[in-house]
Amino acid sequence: MPKYQPPRGTRDFMPWEMVRRQYMFKVINKTFEKFGFAPLETPSFESWELLGAKGGGGEAIKDEIYYFKDKGGRGMGLRFDFTASLARVVASNPQLAKPFKRYQIGPVWRYDNPQAGRFREFWQADIDIAGSRSMAADAECIAALASCLKDLGFKDFVIRLNSRKLLNGLVEAAGINDKKAPSVFRSLDKLEKQGQHAVEKELKKSGATAKQIEKIMGMISISGQPKEAMPKARQATEGFMDAKQGLDDLEEIVELSKAYGTAGMITIDLSLVRGLDYYTGPIFEIKSISKKGSSVGNIAGGGRYDNLIELYGGQPTPATGGSLGVERIFEIMLEEGMFAGIPKEKTLVFVAAAMNTPAMKKFAIQTSQKLRQQGIATETDVMGRKLKKGLEYADSKGIPYMIIIGEKEIKSGKMTLKDLRSGEQRLRTLKSIVVAVRKYQKQ
Repeated sequence: MPKYQPPRGTRDFMPWEMVRRQYMFKVINKTFEKFGFAPLETPSFESWELLGAKGGGGEAIKDEIYYFKDKGGRGMGLRFDFTASLARVVASNPQLAKPFKRYQIGPVWRYDNPQAGRFREFWQADIDIAGSRSMAADAECIAALASCLKDLGFKDFVIRLNSRKLLNGLVEAAGINDKKAPSVFRSLDKLEKQGQHAVEKELKKSGATAKQIEKIMGMISISGQPKEAMPKARQATEGFMDAKQGLDDLEEIVELSKAYGTAGMITIDLSLVRGLDYYTGPIFEIKSISKKGSSVGNIAGGGRYDNLIELYGGQPTPATGGSLGVERIFEIMLEEGMFAGIPKEKTLVFVAAAMNTPAMKKFAIQTSQKLRQQGIATETDVMGRKLKKGLEYADSKGIPYMIIIGEKEIKSGKMTLKDLRSGEQRLRTLKSIVVAVRKYQKQ
């Protein structure tokens, strides 16, 4: 084994992987911008005062992030998502026109236990709308994320929808003190990973009675299509205003989603919590369904956080947003063969000299430069390989075309263009080569 490996929970991405990841980012960028989101970039690390603020990440988040002190002794942390940074930007720039719609794509860091599909360094593609209390903003964020998935080739996915207000109502209806709500939510958030027995055991440790546990577990089992689940949820929480407001919000999102074409994907799921404390309203997660019909995991999520910007010193500003889990999406696309037709290599032409003479090498470089000036990604031999080895190299990388430079090519001004997919080759002018390669690019 090599002496040095990437740090635990991180990975190297080889060129063939990066070409495909860049394709993903290009699709996501384009889709976000179609919905009117503008790009924003923020630092990779933030002050601990910001990340650990009560009502934001909270003190407990220190154990889940990369926390450190700089040389001045100031507490810092690598960003664990983009929301805290977005809230800081809006709080610090009250002059921003509202709604402020931005997207950001990049790496974030969490000190998780690495396992399948979970890393300590991973990428997110995030959107947020700051300044709107309307559920139209929530419906649009959900629709934009769903559109990204469709544009990437996903056909089957489920949007799980719930509300923190509704969850507050559930806790109240179960007779649990609202001061214990945050710890109850943290326990319920482990349901999918640890199972019902472990969650019930944790709720008991936090002081909930058997009767309270039974009631809340019964209520969070409510799920299904909105027209079926919503009446059940209303009946279970009748008389509790937080729950009523939460359900009213969800009904509005479902109704607006009909116009976006996403309503048929929505499932109301009262067990959905999402762990971060800053959520105040609707929350959602998107699950992908495999070709065989089974769930292959969460690939997006988000929710409303109306208090965070004010918490960070800004004016009271409602906000909502969501993120795509880039790493999980990438893995699924690989597993499901969704990158078919996406080249592994960006280089389109490899230019090689038939013999390693100064004249042929110079002509090969000049030809490469002319192709690059036409916007065609071109590589030339820098290893002094013989022609056969050059051909093997280009073929191994998946480069579609090879130009061979020999004495007759230098004299005639025509070059041998070899199609490495079909094996066909013939003499062509540079202009004709450009036309052929551009035709390939458009396929």
